[in-house]
Amino acid sequence: MILYGGIEAGGTKFVCTVSTGPDDIQAESRFPTTTPEETIQQAIYFFKE
Repeated sequence: MILYGGIEAGGTKFVCTVSTGPDDIQAESRFPTTTPEETIQQAIYFFKE
């Protein structure tokens, strides 16, 4: 199975997803955009899981 990772990065929130395609999201995390260091660390943590 091929998995894809996606990030929607905005000024107020980040949305990270893992899916097999546009209609099959396997995991999703939403969190507020804070400092660049904190926000990127949260995204890295999500994808490492």
